[in-house]
Amino acid sequence: MRLKSSVRAVDALGALTIVAYGTWFYGFGVLVGDVGDDLGVGVGALGVVYGSTTLAGGIGAMFVGRLLDQVRLDLIFLWLGPAAAATYAIASYASNFFVFALLYVVAGGGIAATGFYSVTQPLVVQLRSDDPTRGITRLTIWGAFSSPIAIPLTELARDTTGWRTAVRLSAALLVVAYVGAGLLARGRVTSAVRSPAKVWTVAKETTATPLLRSYVAGAFFSSMAVSVLLVYQVQTMKWAGLSAAAAASFAGARGLLQLLGRLPLLPLVDRFGSWKLQHVCRGGVAVGAVALLFSGRSGIAIVYAIVVGTSAGALSALDGMVGHEILDHKHFATALAFVGFVATVGSATGPIVAGILVQRLGSVGVAPGFVIVSASVAVGAQFSAARHRGRAVITNV
Repeated sequence: MRLKSSVRAVDALGALTIVAYGTWFYGFGVLVGDVGDDLGVGVGALGVVYGSTTLAGGIGAMFVGRLLDQVRLDLIFLWLGPAAAATYAIASYASNFFVFALLYVVAGGGIAATGFYSVTQPLVVQLRSDDPTRGITRLTIWGAFSSPIAIPLTELARDTTGWRTAVRLSAALLVVAYVGAGLLARGRVTSAVRSPAKVWTVAKETTATPLLRSYVAGAFFSSMAVSVLLVYQVQTMKWAGLSAAAAASFAGARGLLQLLGRLPLLPLVDRFGSWKLQHVCRGGVAVGAVALLFSGRSGIAIVYAIVVGTSAGALSALDGMVGHEILDHKHFATALAFVGFVATVGSATGPIVAGILVQRLGSVGVAPGFVIVSASVAVGAQFSAARHRGRAVITNV
Protein backbone atom coordinates (compact mmCIF):
# COMPACT_ATOMS: atom_id res chain seq x y z
CA MET A 1 0.00 0.00 0.00
CA ARG A 2 2.80 2.40 0.91
CA LEU A 3 4.58 1.60 -2.36
CA LYS A 4 1.45 2.34 -4.39
CA SER A 5 0.92 5.65 -2.63
CA SER A 6 4.55 6.61 -3.24
CA VAL A 7 4.20 5.75 -6.92
CA ARG A 8 1.09 7.91 -7.11
CA ALA A 9 3.04 10.76 -5.55
CA VAL A 10 5.81 10.29 -8.13
CA ASP A 11 3.21 10.39 -10.91
CA ALA A 12 1.76 13.60 -9.45
CA LEU A 13 5.24 15.12 -9.46
CA GLY A 14 5.57 13.98 -13.07
CA ALA A 15 2.37 15.82 -13.95
CA LEU A 16 3.71 18.89 -12.13
CA THR A 17 6.93 18.61 -14.14
CA ILE A 18 4.97 18.63 -17.41
CA VAL A 19 2.99 21.74 -16.47
CA ALA A 20 5.86 23.62 -14.78
CA TYR A 21 8.23 23.24 -17.72
CA GLY A 22 5.34 23.90 -20.08
CA THR A 23 4.55 27.37 -18.68
CA TRP A 24 7.33 29.90 -19.19
CA PHE A 25 10.14 27.51 -20.22
CA TYR A 26 8.54 25.96 -23.33
CA GLY A 27 5.69 28.46 -23.60
CA PHE A 28 8.08 31.38 -24.02
CA GLY A 29 9.00 30.43 -27.57
CA VAL A 30 5.33 30.26 -28.52
CA LEU A 31 4.31 33.56 -26.92
CA VAL A 32 7.42 35.69 -27.44
CA GLY A 33 6.28 37.23 -30.75
CA ASP A 34 2.89 38.36 -29.43
CA VAL A 35 4.37 39.57 -26.13
CA GLY A 36 6.94 41.68 -27.98
CA ASP A 37 4.36 43.18 -30.32
CA ASP A 38 1.97 43.95 -27.46
CA LEU A 39 4.58 45.52 -25.16
CA GLY A 40 6.56 47.21 -27.92
CA VAL A 41 9.92 45.49 -27.41
CA GLY A 42 12.13 43.28 -29.53
CA VAL A 43 13.07 39.65 -29.18
CA GLY A 44 16.48 40.66 -27.81
CA ALA A 45 14.97 42.38 -24.77
CA LEU A 46 12.68 39.43 -24.12
CA GLY A 47 15.68 37.13 -24.47
CA VAL A 48 17.32 38.97 -21.58
CA VAL A 49 14.15 38.41 -19.53
CA TYR A 50 14.23 34.72 -20.38
CA GLY A 51 17.90 34.37 -19.42
CA SER A 52 17.35 36.28 -16.18
CA THR A 53 14.42 34.02 -15.34
CA THR A 54 16.56 30.94 -15.91
CA LEU A 55 19.26 32.22 -13.55
CA ALA A 56 16.68 33.27 -10.95
CA GLY A 57 15.29 29.74 -11.00
CA GLY A 58 18.75 28.25 -10.47
CA ILE A 59 19.42 30.50 -7.48
CA GLY A 60 15.98 29.95 -5.98
CA ALA A 61 16.29 26.18 -6.36
CA MET A 62 19.16 26.08 -3.85
CA PHE A 63 17.01 27.67 -1.16
CA VAL A 64 14.02 25.50 -2.02
CA GLY A 65 16.37 22.51 -1.85
CA ARG A 66 17.18 23.51 1.73
CA LEU A 67 13.46 23.54 2.50
CA LEU A 68 13.14 20.12 0.91
CA ASP A 69 15.94 18.76 3.11
CA GLN A 70 13.77 19.89 6.03
CA VAL A 71 10.74 18.17 4.39
CA ARG A 72 8.73 21.38 4.35
CA LEU A 73 6.60 20.10 1.49
CA ASP A 74 3.48 22.11 2.33
CA LEU A 75 5.45 25.35 2.16
CA ILE A 76 6.96 24.41 -1.21
CA PHE A 77 3.94 22.94 -3.01
CA LEU A 78 0.94 24.51 -1.29
CA TRP A 79 2.30 28.03 -0.82
CA LEU A 80 5.44 28.99 -2.73
CA GLY A 81 4.59 27.14 -5.95
CA PRO A 82 1.00 28.44 -6.21
CA ALA A 83 2.25 31.94 -5.33
CA ALA A 84 4.71 31.76 -8.23
CA ALA A 85 1.93 30.56 -10.54
CA ALA A 86 -0.32 33.42 -9.38
CA THR A 87 2.49 35.91 -10.06
CA TYR A 88 2.83 34.42 -13.55
CA ALA A 89 -0.87 35.12 -14.12
CA ILE A 90 -0.51 38.66 -12.75
CA ALA A 91 2.33 39.29 -15.22
CA SER A 92 -0.18 38.80 -18.05
CA TYR A 93 -2.00 41.97 -16.93
CA ALA A 94 1.09 44.19 -17.27
CA SER A 95 1.03 46.84 -19.99
CA ASN A 96 4.49 48.18 -19.20
CA PHE A 97 7.49 46.09 -20.31
CA PHE A 98 9.55 46.67 -17.16
CA VAL A 99 6.65 45.68 -14.90
CA PHE A 100 6.09 42.59 -17.02
CA ALA A 101 9.81 41.73 -16.95
CA LEU A 102 10.02 42.00 -13.16
CA LEU A 103 6.91 39.90 -12.58
CA TYR A 104 7.98 37.35 -15.20
CA VAL A 105 11.43 36.86 -13.67
CA VAL A 106 9.99 36.47 -10.17
CA ALA A 107 7.24 34.11 -11.35
CA GLY A 108 9.37 32.04 -13.71
CA GLY A 109 12.19 31.81 -11.19
CA GLY A 110 9.74 30.66 -8.52
CA ILE A 111 8.18 28.09 -10.84
CA ALA A 112 11.60 26.74 -11.81
CA ALA A 113 12.71 26.55 -8.18
CA THR A 114 9.60 24.71 -7.00
CA GLY A 115 8.53 22.65 -10.01
CA PHE A 116 11.58 21.71 -12.08
CA TYR A 117 13.80 18.63 -11.74
CA SER A 118 15.98 20.42 -9.16
CA VAL A 119 13.23 19.83 -6.59
CA THR A 120 11.20 16.95 -8.04
CA GLN A 121 14.16 14.57 -8.53
CA PRO A 122 15.50 14.74 -4.94
CA LEU A 123 11.96 14.43 -3.61
CA VAL A 124 11.39 11.34 -5.76
CA VAL A 125 14.63 9.88 -4.36
CA GLN A 126 13.11 10.22 -0.89
CA LEU A 127 9.70 8.93 -1.94
CA ARG A 128 11.26 5.89 -3.64
CA SER A 129 14.16 5.31 -1.25
CA ASP A 130 13.68 1.59 -1.93
CA ASP A 131 14.54 2.10 -5.62
CA PRO A 132 15.55 5.71 -6.46
CA THR A 133 16.72 4.75 -9.97
CA ARG A 134 13.25 3.51 -10.86
CA GLY A 135 11.68 6.61 -9.33
CA ILE A 136 13.89 9.06 -11.24
CA THR A 137 13.34 7.19 -14.49
CA ARG A 138 9.56 7.23 -14.03
CA LEU A 139 9.62 10.97 -13.27
CA THR A 140 11.71 11.86 -16.32
CA ILE A 141 9.52 9.74 -18.60
CA TRP A 142 6.65 11.96 -17.49
CA GLY A 143 8.83 15.02 -18.10
CA ALA A 144 9.56 13.98 -21.68
CA PHE A 145 5.92 14.75 -22.54
CA SER A 146 6.18 18.39 -21.44
CA SER A 147 7.31 19.85 -24.75
CA PRO A 148 5.02 17.76 -27.01
CA ILE A 149 2.01 18.58 -24.83
CA ALA A 150 2.69 22.15 -23.72
CA ILE A 151 3.84 23.70 -26.99
CA PRO A 152 0.80 22.81 -29.13
CA LEU A 153 -1.65 23.54 -26.28
CA THR A 154 -0.03 26.92 -25.63
CA GLU A 155 -0.19 27.69 -29.36
CA LEU A 156 -3.87 26.70 -29.43
CA ALA A 157 -4.64 28.95 -26.45
CA ARG A 158 -2.62 31.82 -27.93
CA ASP A 159 -4.30 31.52 -31.31
CA THR A 160 -7.85 31.33 -29.95
CA THR A 161 -7.72 33.56 -26.86
CA GLY A 162 -4.53 35.64 -27.08
CA TRP A 163 -1.24 35.38 -25.20
CA ARG A 164 -2.52 36.96 -21.99
CA THR A 165 -5.33 34.43 -21.54
CA ALA A 166 -2.94 31.63 -22.52
CA VAL A 167 -0.68 32.62 -19.63
CA ARG A 168 -3.58 32.73 -17.18
CA LEU A 169 -4.87 29.33 -18.24
CA SER A 170 -1.46 27.71 -17.80
CA ALA A 171 -1.07 29.43 -14.42
CA ALA A 172 -4.41 28.03 -13.23
CA LEU A 173 -3.47 24.54 -14.39
CA LEU A 174 -0.13 24.89 -12.62
CA VAL A 175 -1.82 25.71 -9.30
CA VAL A 176 -3.84 22.49 -9.60
CA ALA A 177 -0.66 20.53 -10.35
CA TYR A 178 1.14 22.00 -7.33
CA VAL A 179 -1.70 21.26 -4.95
CA GLY A 180 -2.13 17.72 -6.27
CA ALA A 181 1.58 16.95 -5.93
CA GLY A 182 1.76 18.52 -2.48
CA LEU A 183 -1.21 16.59 -1.12
CA LEU A 184 -0.07 13.24 -2.52
CA ALA A 185 3.52 13.70 -1.31
CA ARG A 186 2.49 14.91 2.14
CA GLY A 187 3.44 12.51 4.92
CA ARG A 188 5.38 10.18 2.57
CA VAL A 189 8.77 11.58 3.64
CA THR A 190 9.73 11.90 7.30
CA SER A 191 13.55 11.96 7.44
CA ALA A 192 14.01 15.71 7.84
CA VAL A 193 17.31 17.45 8.55
CA ARG A 194 16.90 19.14 11.92
CA SER A 195 19.82 21.57 11.55
CA PRO A 196 20.21 22.15 7.80
CA ALA A 197 23.47 23.69 6.64
CA LYS A 198 23.43 27.06 4.92
CA VAL A 199 23.29 27.04 1.14
CA TRP A 200 26.80 28.49 0.85
CA THR A 201 28.18 25.82 3.19
CA VAL A 202 26.62 23.04 1.11
CA ALA A 203 27.97 24.67 -2.06
CA LYS A 204 31.51 24.61 -0.64
CA GLU A 205 31.12 21.00 0.45
CA THR A 206 29.87 20.06 -3.02
CA THR A 207 33.14 21.32 -4.54
CA ALA A 208 35.44 20.19 -1.72
CA THR A 209 37.09 17.18 -3.41
CA PRO A 210 38.56 16.49 -6.88
CA LEU A 211 35.73 13.99 -7.47
CA LEU A 212 33.03 16.55 -6.75
CA ARG A 213 34.77 19.36 -8.64
CA SER A 214 35.05 17.16 -11.72
CA TYR A 215 31.40 16.16 -11.38
CA VAL A 216 30.27 19.80 -11.13
CA ALA A 217 32.47 20.84 -14.07
CA GLY A 218 31.01 18.03 -16.15
CA ALA A 219 27.48 19.27 -15.39
CA PHE A 220 28.46 22.81 -16.42
CA PHE A 221 29.95 21.89 -19.81
CA SER A 222 27.33 19.23 -20.57
CA SER A 223 24.50 21.73 -20.02
CA MET A 224 26.37 24.32 -22.05
CA ALA A 225 26.69 21.91 -24.98
CA VAL A 226 23.04 20.80 -24.93
CA SER A 227 21.79 24.38 -24.59
CA VAL A 228 23.76 25.62 -27.61
CA LEU A 229 22.65 22.60 -29.62
CA LEU A 230 18.97 23.26 -28.92
CA VAL A 231 19.25 26.98 -29.67
CA TYR A 232 21.11 26.56 -32.97
CA GLN A 233 19.82 23.22 -34.30
CA VAL A 234 17.20 24.65 -36.69
CA GLN A 235 19.47 27.44 -37.94
CA THR A 236 22.31 24.97 -38.51
CA MET A 237 20.11 22.54 -40.46
CA LYS A 238 18.96 25.39 -42.70
CA TRP A 239 22.60 26.48 -43.14
CA ALA A 240 23.46 22.89 -44.08
CA GLY A 241 20.78 22.86 -46.77
CA LEU A 242 17.44 21.78 -45.32
CA SER A 243 14.27 23.79 -45.74
CA ALA A 244 12.87 25.63 -42.73
CA ALA A 245 9.94 23.21 -42.51
CA ALA A 246 12.19 20.14 -42.65
CA ALA A 247 14.59 21.61 -40.07
CA ALA A 248 11.71 22.33 -37.67
CA SER A 249 10.36 18.81 -38.18
CA PHE A 250 13.67 17.15 -37.35
CA ALA A 251 14.10 19.42 -34.31
CA GLY A 252 10.64 18.42 -33.11
CA ALA A 253 11.45 14.76 -33.66
CA ARG A 254 14.56 15.19 -31.53
CA GLY A 255 12.35 16.35 -28.67
CA LEU A 256 10.02 13.37 -28.96
CA LEU A 257 12.95 10.97 -29.18
CA GLN A 258 13.95 11.91 -25.63
CA LEU A 259 11.64 9.07 -24.65
CA LEU A 260 13.94 6.69 -26.49
CA GLY A 261 16.63 7.58 -23.98
CA ARG A 262 14.39 7.13 -20.94
CA LEU A 263 12.10 4.18 -21.55
CA PRO A 264 14.87 1.50 -21.67
CA LEU A 265 16.98 3.22 -19.01
CA LEU A 266 16.27 0.87 -16.09
CA PRO A 267 17.65 -2.33 -17.65
CA LEU A 268 20.57 -0.38 -19.12
CA VAL A 269 21.48 1.09 -15.71
CA ASP A 270 21.21 -2.37 -14.14
CA ARG A 271 23.60 -3.76 -16.72
CA PHE A 272 26.12 -0.96 -17.30
CA GLY A 273 25.68 1.45 -14.37
CA SER A 274 24.75 5.13 -14.45
CA TRP A 275 28.37 6.34 -14.71
CA LYS A 276 29.16 4.49 -17.94
CA LEU A 277 25.87 5.53 -19.47
CA GLN A 278 26.52 9.15 -18.58
CA HIS A 279 29.89 8.87 -20.37
CA VAL A 280 28.17 7.50 -23.46
CA CYS A 281 25.37 10.08 -23.48
CA ARG A 282 27.69 13.06 -23.07
CA GLY A 283 29.78 11.65 -25.88
CA GLY A 284 26.57 11.21 -27.86
CA VAL A 285 25.96 14.96 -27.69
CA ALA A 286 29.35 15.55 -29.33
CA VAL A 287 28.63 12.92 -32.00
CA GLY A 288 25.24 14.49 -32.63
CA ALA A 289 26.87 17.88 -33.13
CA VAL A 290 29.10 16.34 -35.83
CA ALA A 291 25.99 14.96 -37.53
CA LEU A 292 24.35 18.38 -37.28
CA LEU A 293 27.18 19.91 -39.32
CA PHE A 294 26.26 17.60 -42.22
CA SER A 295 22.50 17.56 -41.65
CA GLY A 296 21.72 18.97 -45.09
CA ARG A 297 20.97 15.37 -46.03
CA SER A 298 17.81 13.97 -44.47
CA GLY A 299 19.47 10.68 -43.53
CA ILE A 300 22.12 12.45 -41.47
CA ALA A 301 19.47 14.74 -39.93
CA ILE A 302 17.65 11.61 -38.79
CA VAL A 303 20.89 10.37 -37.20
CA TYR A 304 21.18 13.72 -35.41
CA ALA A 305 17.61 13.54 -34.09
CA ILE A 306 18.05 9.98 -32.81
CA VAL A 307 21.50 10.40 -31.25
CA VAL A 308 20.90 13.76 -29.57
CA GLY A 309 17.30 12.98 -28.63
CA THR A 310 18.34 9.72 -26.96
CA SER A 311 21.44 11.17 -25.30
CA ALA A 312 19.87 14.37 -23.98
CA GLY A 313 16.77 12.48 -22.86
CA ALA A 314 18.77 9.98 -20.84
CA LEU A 315 21.02 12.66 -19.30
CA SER A 316 18.10 14.28 -17.46
CA ALA A 317 17.67 11.08 -15.46
CA LEU A 318 21.33 10.02 -15.31
CA ASP A 319 22.45 13.33 -13.79
CA GLY A 320 20.16 12.71 -10.81
CA MET A 321 21.23 9.06 -10.50
CA VAL A 322 24.96 9.86 -10.49
CA GLY A 323 24.35 12.74 -8.09
CA HIS A 324 22.57 10.38 -5.71
CA GLU A 325 25.65 8.17 -5.68
CA ILE A 326 28.21 10.83 -4.75
CA LEU A 327 26.45 13.79 -3.09
CA ASP A 328 25.89 14.10 0.66
CA HIS A 329 22.51 12.46 1.35
CA LYS A 330 21.94 14.58 4.45
CA HIS A 331 21.76 17.72 2.32
CA PHE A 332 21.03 15.99 -0.97
CA ALA A 333 18.32 18.34 -2.25
CA THR A 334 20.41 21.45 -1.58
CA ALA A 335 23.54 19.87 -3.06
CA LEU A 336 21.75 18.69 -6.20
CA ALA A 337 20.16 22.13 -6.56
CA PHE A 338 23.62 23.73 -6.38
CA VAL A 339 24.85 21.44 -9.15
CA GLY A 340 21.71 22.37 -11.06
CA PHE A 341 22.52 26.05 -10.58
CA VAL A 342 26.01 25.55 -12.00
CA ALA A 343 24.46 23.69 -14.93
CA THR A 344 22.00 26.56 -15.38
CA VAL A 345 24.88 29.02 -15.62
CA GLY A 346 26.35 26.80 -18.34
CA SER A 347 23.01 26.72 -20.16
CA ALA A 348 22.70 30.49 -19.96
CA THR A 349 26.24 31.41 -20.99
CA GLY A 350 26.68 28.80 -23.73
CA PRO A 351 24.34 30.40 -26.29
CA ILE A 352 25.82 33.84 -25.53
CA VAL A 353 29.39 32.69 -26.21
CA ALA A 354 28.31 30.70 -29.26
CA GLY A 355 26.36 33.69 -30.55
CA ILE A 356 29.42 35.92 -30.28
CA LEU A 357 31.50 33.35 -32.16
CA VAL A 358 28.85 32.98 -34.87
CA GLN A 359 28.69 36.75 -35.29
CA ARG A 360 32.46 37.23 -35.33
CA LEU A 361 33.20 34.35 -37.71
CA GLY A 362 30.14 34.89 -39.87
CA SER A 363 28.87 31.31 -39.96
CA VAL A 364 26.30 29.43 -37.91
CA GLY A 365 28.38 26.32 -38.56
CA VAL A 366 30.61 27.48 -35.71
CA ALA A 367 27.88 26.58 -33.18
CA PRO A 368 28.10 22.78 -33.63
CA GLY A 369 31.89 23.09 -33.38
CA PHE A 370 31.45 24.86 -30.06
CA VAL A 371 29.14 22.04 -28.95
CA ILE A 372 31.73 19.42 -29.90
CA VAL A 373 34.37 21.15 -27.77
CA SER A 374 32.02 21.70 -24.77
CA ALA A 375 30.69 18.14 -24.83
CA SER A 376 34.21 16.75 -25.13
CA VAL A 377 35.29 18.74 -22.08
CA ALA A 378 32.23 17.34 -20.24
CA VAL A 379 33.29 13.81 -21.18
CA GLY A 380 36.81 14.54 -19.97
CA ALA A 381 35.45 15.85 -16.67
CA GLN A 382 33.36 12.69 -16.36
CA PHE A 383 36.43 10.49 -16.87
CA SER A 384 38.28 12.55 -14.27
CA ALA A 385 35.40 12.15 -11.79
CA ALA A 386 35.26 8.40 -12.43
CA ARG A 387 39.01 8.11 -11.85
CA HIS A 388 38.80 9.98 -8.54
CA ARG A 389 35.77 7.90 -7.57
CA GLY A 390 37.74 4.72 -8.19
CA ARG A 391 40.55 5.96 -5.99
CA ALA A 392 38.10 6.80 -3.22
CA VAL A 393 36.65 3.30 -3.38
CA ILE A 394 40.13 1.74 -3.19
CA THR A 395 41.06 3.99 -0.27
CA ASN A 396 37.92 3.01 1.67
CA VAL A 397 38.38 -0.75 1.17
